[in-house]
Order: sequence, then C-alpha cells, then structure tokens
Amino acid sequence: MKPSPMLDFWQKPANAGRPVALLATTFALEPDFFEQNCLARFLEVSSVNEDTGAVVDVVASIELHELMQDTIVTVLADRSAPVERTSLLWDLLGCSVPTGLLHAKVAVLIWENATRVLLGSANLTAAGYRRQIELGLAADLGPDCLLPAQVLGEMADELSSYLEHVPGYDARVAVFGRAADTLALFRERIESQPKTSRRGSVRVAFAPTNEKVFPLEKLTDVWKGAAPLQAMHLSPFWDSNDATALQRVKHLLTGRPASERIHEVALVPGPRGQTGFSNHLAKEVTGVRLLRREDHEIRTLHAKCLIVQSSEWVAALVGSSNHTKAGLGLKEGGRRHREMNLWLGAPRDSREGKALRALVRTGKDAWVDAEDVGPTDEDEAQLPSLPDCFGLCRLVQESTEFVRTLVLGVTMNGRMPAAWEIDIAGSTLPSPTRRSWEDSGSPETIAIPLQPGALPMFVRVRWDGSEAPWAVITDSRQGLPPGPSLSSLRAQHLLAALATGRTLAQTLREELERGPVSEKTIDDLNPLKRFDLPGSLLRRGRALAASLEAMQRRLERQVITTEALRARLASPLGPEFLAAKVVEAQEAGQMGRAEALFTVAEIALAVGRVRWAHVLEHIDETGGFALVADTFRKVDALRVQLGDQPADLSAYARSAIQEARRCLPN
Repeated sequence: MKPSPMLDFWQKPANAGRPVALLATTFALEPDFFEQNCLARFLEVSSVNEDTGAVVDVVASIELHELMQDTIVTVLADRSAPVERTSLLWDLLGCSVPTGLLHAKVAVLIWENATRVLLGSANLTAAGYRRQIELGLAADLGPDCLLPAQVLGEMADELSSYLEHVPGYDARVAVFGRAADTLALFRERIESQPKTSRRGSVRVAFAPTNEKVFPLEKLTDVWKGAAPLQAMHLSPFWDSNDATALQRVKHLLTGRPASERIHEVALVPGPRGQTGFSNHLAKEVTGVRLLRREDHEIRTLHAKCLIVQSSEWVAALVGSSNHTKAGLGLKEGGRRHREMNLWLGAPRDSREGKALRALVRTGKDAWVDAEDVGPTDEDEAQLPSLPDCFGLCRLVQESTEFVRTLVLGVTMNGRMPAAWEIDIAGSTLPSPTRRSWEDSGSPETIAIPLQPGALPMFVRVRWDGSEAPWAVITDSRQGLPPGPSLSSLRAQHLLAALATGRTLAQTLREELERGPVSEKTIDDLNPLKRFDLPGSLLRRGRALAASLEAMQRRLERQVITTEALRARLASPLGPEFLAAKVVEAQEAGQMGRAEALFTVAEIALAVGRVRWAHVLEHIDETGGFALVADTFRKVDALRVQLGDQPADLSAYARSAIQEARRCLPN
C-alpha cells in the first residue's frame, strides 16, 4: 500500500461545505502544530502562519479568527500533554484516566455536508504527522462508509465517556456543552448510516481499551471460518520482561495443523541499530523480522498493528494500542490506558484481504541482542502531570465592562500536594498557594481578577519540586478581544469586505499587497466614497445598504448549533463587531456622528430583516432568539454611546432599533 500524507485527511472532501465542528483526542500534543497545520487545513485557511513574519501571517491570523468564530473545536489530551497554546478560540481539555492514560488518537471532522472519522496511531504532533511511521484510517460517512452505524455509535459513546475524565467536569459548563453539541451532531449524522458496511466483504468491530473491554476479545466479531494460524505484530513499545501480550496473542493461534502456526514480530531499527525488542520477548515468537521500507526516509516506528490470518481469512487490529499490558488492557484490575482501535476482517485473497495483509510487509530477519528495552512504553517517561485537585481554569468576562477574571477550580482530594503555588501572568493579586487557599476556607473556586488587557492562555502550577502548565478555557469565545490584527481593522475594511462578497482576509490581503495602509488607501476601500458629496447622506446610505444586505445574507444561513449563531453575530463581519467599529471610527474622527448614527441604525434594521425562524430551524428557538435580542441590546448601547446629536438622526436611530426588534417573538 502506498503511504499517504496524513495531513491530507484534514482537508474537506468535495462539496463538503463550511466547517462546523471538530473533536479530536491525542496523548501528546503540540498546540502550534495542531493549529497551524491540522486545524488550518480543516478550516481551509489559505495562508498558514509558519511564523515567518511575512504579510501572510497577518492575513492567516485574521482568516483563522474569522473561520473559528463559526466552528466548535475541542481537543481532549492526556493530562500530561503540553498546553502552551496561543489562542483561546479552540477548547483544550486535559483528561486524567484513573487506570492509566488517555492514549486514543481519534478525530471527528464535521462540515455542513460531510463527516469524516480519523483513527490511528499518530499524536497531534509534527513527529506524528511528518517524521514517524504511522498507521491511520480515514472514513467518510455516507452510503459507502467503511464503518457501520453501530461502530460509529460506539465510538461516539467512547468519546463522550472521556469528557467525564476531565478534572472539574460539569456538564453545565460551556466548554463541555460545546463538546456535547459536537457529539450530538455526530450522532445525528450516524443515524442516517446503514446498519452494516457496504464495503465489499469487510467486517468491522470497534475495539477500545477501557474498564470493561480489551481489544483482543473483539477479534471474534470480525472472524470467520477456521481458527487462526498466523499472527504478525507491529508495535514500537513493549513490556521489557513481561511477555503477557505475546502469550495472549499466541493463545489465539489454535488452527490446524499446529506445525503451520507462525507468530512473528516486525521491527524497525533505531538510529544506532537498536530494535527495541528484548531477547526475553524474542523467545516467545517464531520469528523477528524487519519492516520493509516504503521510502528512503529514515523514520522512527510509531505505528501499531496486529494481523491475524488463517488459510481463508485475515483480520487486522489498527489504532492506538501498543502491544503492552496497559495498551491492550490485559491485566484485570491493573493499569489500563484508554485506547481506540478497530478490527477489520475480510477473506484472505479478496481485494480487501490483500490490503489488510499489506499493512505490515516484512523483509529479512532482524538481529535481536538486547537484554532489555526502554522505556517500556512511550507513556512511562512523561512531563509531570497536573494533579487532579486542579480542575478547570476558566476565563470569565463581564461583556458590558470587559473585566476579566480567572476562576480556578481547586478541590481537596488524596492527590493534593503538600505545598503548591500558582503563577498567573497579569494577576492583580498575589500568587495563590495552598496555605493562602486553606486560610481562606479551602473554597472550591479561587477568583483572580486580571489586569486590563491581560489574557493568559495558561497558568503555571508548582508543587513538590515539579511544575506544569494549566490550560485556560473560556466560557465565551465571542467575549475574547479581537487581537492585534483585528483590532487594527477599521469599519471601512469591514464594509468593503461585505460589499465585494469577499472574506475579510481576502480584502486585507489585497490591501497589504498594495503596500502600507494609509489614509488614502483606506479611503479607497470605502464603498460609500463615490457618494461623498455635500448633503448626500441618503445617497451614501444606498451604498451602505449593499454592504448590509450582504451581512444579512450571511446571517440568514441556517445554523446547526447555538454556538455557531453566537459566533456569527459577534464575528468580524457580524453586526456586533461592525457596529463597535463604526463607533470607534466616529470617536477617532474618521466618520461623522450623523453618519455613524445612521450606520448603526441600518445595521440593526438589517438584523431585523433576517428570517430568523428559518435560521433557527435546527436549534432551540428560544435560546436563538435570546442571542438575537442580546445583539440588539449591544447595538442599542453603542447608539447611546454616540450621543443624541444631531437630534433628527439620533431619533431615527432610536426608532429604527425599536422597529428592528419587532422580529423577536413577544
């Protein structure tokens, strides 16, 4: 089988429409790599920020912000994963699994007209997607999907169970509501799937590792015919001196005749020729062979696969489980990671069967001389994991005053360190410590006011000689400040983007390519410029109407989550942001007070003309109308901020907003 770049699977299929939601799990995480590569491809950001300092970086930042406003993105990572990201527009939740680690590598990508599931061995890191030997599977939902509805439903249930392993889990908290919305939408898509796969003769079974299930016991769900005769392992990590995993697979090989039973392991030599497989383990198998190279690149093995065969049938286990006791869940009551795998079974000589057999192709015999291998598992040598007593670190913002507070969830449990301290950049108070926490009565939450402009992405926790970052999450992504790139935009940029039907990023890219932004070029962007004659405010209004009609069309696209509606109303090309920029332009002397009042009034009227019953058809209508009402409240507050002169325009703006509110139910 020819290798495929796994990043390609993050790009949407034909006619998929706009991105809607994404939920991914990983053990290791590189936030910048995920945002600039995986997320950028999913969202179709045309200029990916590679930190070059070029003009495209500014454009990419704005483009990513635009697209993220309409999309729910949640990443579940093991509690030990680094969390130093540079954006709060996507949610990052750390899971603490009581029996081990969150080791699953799955992503659910949802567009308006398409849904894709990715499952494999690769973490969301540059090594996983660019430098290592990995094995992954991509399945698009539809009549020809490889995965039947039952398997997809089991995957959704498993993903849902991970949320409960986030310390501080509370279904009422917004970040969990967003993840639940994504899973609910995934389940809606699953309901239209056929009950069984239509992909030839392939049988598929979901094979997780959790408290109740382990992957090897699910082989019978895809097996057919005589008992297995052969097995081939591919795993980068093993239990050094414990052959339990090999022995359990050997017990599956009960086919006849016994003389034809073959039990092998495929290896990839390391940089110094080491194979990562000990003499002790080699005694349990009939052969150890080198994995055949698919290209000339020197890559480290990270793929996991088990292929089991008879003379008529073949089955392959693919996914995240290393062939260790913890990875395969082989010790009852012992250490078990949370893993996701699939068993795929097919007739041995069918097209599908040949493809499964080709997943692991071997060459010559490998030389095994190591007495021990280490680490026994990639998960044993890790960064310090934040203790479970630290739950959620939430950014709360009072939208009316832009006062930001960090709310730290801290609860007493058996894992609380004897001493700890939390270092918070931008705090107006001393760093919280265990002593100060206890002196204040050991509250379940600590509220930390932030200095104006402070927006920490994480805080740093120190305890007992260890240190780890604690990810900040936000209740409302729309309450976040727009960032330097968006803050520098003017109302004219927004109106020009709306009037021309282009994205804000496209408009800005063209402007930047012409050279430094100047007063002259900004004026050239103004769609009202050609009407700029004495006493021509109403004629200028006709040009403004063209821009606001475009905004109205954007608002009239149906939404499938409440979060998407909230994002659309507050996006850079939405009514709330646009009205705020108009007021900003007036205060900076770039727009007259009369024109600003007229523009704010017309923005409200455009919102009032939207067919909201159509827009809200697929979500809770009461909640949707509440968000629209809140938008009117914000726009009206901006009208008041502009003052009451000239009196006739002020009265017009006040009555226009009252008229626009008639779209709301009584």
